[in-house]
Order: sequence, then structure tokens, then C-alpha cells
Amino acid sequence: MDLSELSSPTTPVKSESAALVSTQLERCNEAWGLASQIAAEVAGALTPALDGVRQMQTTGRIDRAGLHALVEQIERARHASMVGQQVARLARDGIQQQPEALNLTRTLRDVLAQRQDELNARGMAVKQLLRPAEVVVDATLLSALLDTLLDWSLRHACTPVELRLDTKAWPAHARLVCHYGHTPQDQVQATRSAANGRRSATTLDCLSWQLLMQLARAMPLHVDRVDTENDTSLTLEFPHTASDKLQGATSIEWTSGLAGDDTPPHADTQVLVIAVRREVLNQVSQSVLQMGLRLESVSSVNAAREFCQQGLPQAIVYESMVYDSAFDRLRNDIKQQCPELAWVEIVEQGDAFEISSFGGMSMARVGRDAIAGSLPSALMFELARGV
Repeated sequence: MDLSELSSPTTPVKSESAALVSTQLERCNEAWGLASQIAAEVAGALTPALDGVRQMQTTGRIDRAGLHALVEQIERARHASMVGQQVARLARDGIQQQPEALNLTRTLRDVLAQRQDELNARGMAVKQLLRPAEVVVDATLLSALLDTLLDWSLRHACTPVELRLDTKAWPAHARLVCHYGHTPQDQVQATRSAANGRRSATTLDCLSWQLLMQLARAMPLHVDRVDTENDTSLTLEFPHTASDKLQGATSIEWTSGLAGDDTPPHADTQVLVIAVRREVLNQVSQSVLQMGLRLESVSSVNAAREFCQQGLPQAIVYESMVYDSAFDRLRNDIKQQCPELAWVEIVEQGDAFEISSFGGMSMARVGRDAIAGSLPSALMFELARGV
């Protein structure tokens, strides 16, 4: 089949060009802002270090406190440079992620344990109020996120850092809250006069904060930060939260809007169902009724081919019995044009639920007996992978 026959919904070229230019300008401004911030933080650390070295050249000696300060200033400059490199890397698209179900509580405790010596050396305490929570994210990004969260909070905290982890009732999202005081009470009055009642955004929005935001955007997480005259509270919400409501499977709650948004999470998502049997189509339709999907159905591979020539859907759910050489050709052609399109196979027997990241599988599989309970979770996960 000629790939040109497969089309996706398009928008006017003029509006696409305007949007592209706007996006490029925004990224350019972000890049210049990042470069300026890296330079400022590196210079801010190296300037006093250079002054210390010059003083040592003049006097020929340095005391223990001066040496400690010099090492700390050089380390700050090195850290700023490394964080800047990480931010720049994440700012460029193309981060390859391997989402998996991870115990967020255990991961956070592991990160804290690894940095306990540092916390003791700095005389800092971290209060932990952690409830069990499991999330579906990339393991490397999660560890980097938690490490950066500690870097950012410890840099500004003048009180013990409090970490709270719980799960919202609806939508069922894991929620990590970091709270700390950044200005001693006796300095609040001076801070209020200098910064109009709030901590300077330039101070809190350091490079560690920029890295934290890039990581949160890549995962992606919902972020809410509230700064007052003497403390800060940051909430990180994990839309890909797993629960054990389904036996032998992972139930994933996914919403694209903010918490409290009643709009169905996939209201604009089109799903094509290839089902030979009416009873299977009815099972699929009923199971995803609450997701707000735009469901289309065909009963053969040829009909699916004709449908896709008019425009590709975001997901295809199909009965395993339709698989033949014609279906294989259709699927290969679609994957070449739209590799992120989600595929879910309905296998004839059993209550299996396997997502595409397990065992190198290229698509999700749901047993017919598990359609009602597992198909919505399978679709949400596969659609999230293509975001």
C-alpha cells in the first residue's frame, strides 16, 4: 500500500507555520535565559573564590576556614556547570524513556539514605511522612527528579525539609509535597521590604529549579509551587499512578488536565476497533464508555485500510482472529508513518493484561475475559507512551 494513502488530520499551513515560529522563538528565549543563568551562577561562585586565591597569593597563607570556603565556592561553580549541562540536554527533545511500575516510597527513601552523610555534614534534617505509592515512570528520570528536589530544597532551606507522600482520592494520583522555610522569622520584615513580601523569584528559581522543572516536564508531572515571605511548598503530582485494584495487572489512572478537571481525559482521542464479532465490539465499547473516546468500528482488515486512508486514529484495538498477512502489511505501513500509534490486541481466552513495554512486546494484549477491567488501563498506558 502506498504510504501517501494514509493521512492524518491536518491544519492550515499558515497556522502551522505561525505556531512553529512561536515555538522556536520561545525555545530560543529559554535557551538565552538558561545561558545567562548558568553564567551568573558560575560567576557568582567563582568571583569570591578568585578573591580568596588572590588574597592567598598576597599573604602566602590561608587558614582552615578560608580553605573550606574556597573549596565550597569552587564546588558550587562546578555544580552549576553540571546542572546547566543536564538542563540543556533535557531541554532538547528526544529523551528515550522506559516507563515501569516503581515503588515511589521506597525510591524516595533510598535517595535519602544515599545522601544521609551529606545531610549530617550540613546539619540538615528531613522529616518524612510517606504513605505507600506506586507510579509508572522512567526509573532514571525518577531518581534524578528526587535527587534534584533535594538539591533545590537543601540549597534554600533554613528549617528542616518536610516531605509528604500520599495519594489523592480522585483522580487517584500520587502526590509528593516538599515544604521548607527559606527565611528566618527575624529576617521576614527585611525580606518583605526588599522583595515586596515574597522571596525573590531569582533566588528560588536557581539552576536546580530549572533542572527540576525540565525533569517534571519530561515525565510528565503536574507542578504547583507556593512561595510565601518565609517558606515554600512544592507539590509534584504523578498522573501515571498504579494501584493493585486489578489482580495480576497494573491499573493506571491518566488525566491530561489539571486536578479537578471534569473533562474526560481522552475526549479528542479517536480509536478504531477491528472486531469481526458484534459481542466483542459491545464488550470493548462498554469498557471504555467513561473514557470519552471517539470510537469507530470496522469488521475487516480491508475496511480498516479504507478507514485509515481517510485519516489515522490515535489507537487501534483489534481481535486477534483478524490477524493475517493483509493485517500485518497494514500494521507495518501504519507504524512507518505513525510509530507512536497505540495498538491493543484482544486475545481470545484468559484474563491476561500485558503492556507493550513488557518483554519487548510491540503492543499491549488484553484477554477477552479481562476487557471490562483491563482494557481502559491498557489503552491509557499505550496512549500515554505516545504523548
